[in-house]
Amino acid sequence: MLTLLFTGDHPFRERTVALAEELARRTAVIAHNARQFTERVELARDLQAGLLLPEPPAVPGAEVATCYRPAGEGLDIGGDFYDVFPLGGGRWAFMIGDVCGRGAAAATVTGLVRHTARAVARLVEDPARTVAEVNTALLEGVRHGSAFVTLVYGRMTPGEDGLEVELVRAGHVPPLVRRGGRRVEEVTAGGMLLGVVPDPAVRTARLTLRPEETLFLATDGFTETRSADGRFLGEEGLAAALARAGRDDGAGARELLDEVVASVDRFSDDAAPSGDDSAALVITAH
Repeated sequence: MLTLLFTGDHPFRERTVALAEELARRTAVIAHNARQFTERVELARDLQAGLLLPEPPAVPGAEVATCYRPAGEGLDIGGDFYDVFPLGGGRWAFMIGDVCGRGAAAATVTGLVRHTARAVARLVEDPARTVAEVNTALLEGVRHGSAFVTLVYGRMTPGEDGLEVELVRAGHVPPLVRRGGRRVEEVTAGGMLLGVVPDPAVRTARLTLRPEETLFLATDGFTETRSADGRFLGEEGLAAALARAGRDDGAGARELLDEVVASVDRFSDDAAPSGDDSAALVITAH
């Protein structure tokens, strides 16, 4: 509502009233668009939160830290996701992935991957079998033709020497392991992205995280971060950031993740905002 007041003996002229009405109309459109923008951001945020862990779970023998950073204004649901859940018998499963696309289609595929993995993981022993079932679900359950997913899925079991980890990498950014002396290793585990062919040719890699050693998993929103001069951070840059992070070898998952994120932000200082979401899942053995 717009209220106009005047003083003196002369009422508003028609052209003055018409101008006021036009200003009011334009102001109303702007206010309506702003309200819709706010509601859309809030809806996307709420839906995204439903596809991610509300907070990292308490895993015996490990510290877990996560982060998710949406691209742009956060108007659309992103395709990056992660999950950590118990399998029973002291074992825990973990995964991080990236779905092709954004919006409702990405949310549908993310839900399919997470729920399929959670259902199958308790029934099979080999992580590669779990990933194969996820791939089958994508091929059979999604019809829009763009259900392509990169994924790292694994499970961890407390052992005498630390955490025994088995994982599968399906076309995803290679997992990194930080050992003592700030030494960072890439986990070699090959495999195609999911949702493309019936056999993604994944295989299970096995490793041990000894106390104070860390498994660092991230999506390509980190490695494809650009500097102001157009350089990509890349997998080597991410590994270097992880090696530098922390005050000493005893740094925990949260400290390492925060410092890697800060290092990535410094690399992209003054660069154009990234058009891709980024997510990370970090596990440090106690």
